[in-house]
Amino acid sequence: MEFKDLIYIIVAILIAVILIKFIVWIIPVIAVIIIAFVIYKYLKERH
Repeated sequence: MEFKDLIYIIVAILIAVILIKFIVWIIPVIAVIIIAFVIYKYLKERH
């Protein structure tokens, strides 16, 4: 039973690390898309 719990803990930590890496990667991408869209709308309104 303890060995099984240890496997579950290791799997949970791995999933958490993958999620954190994914979130850290996706937030800048979303920020860049939003900023690019705002700049695009600003430039479009000026011309």
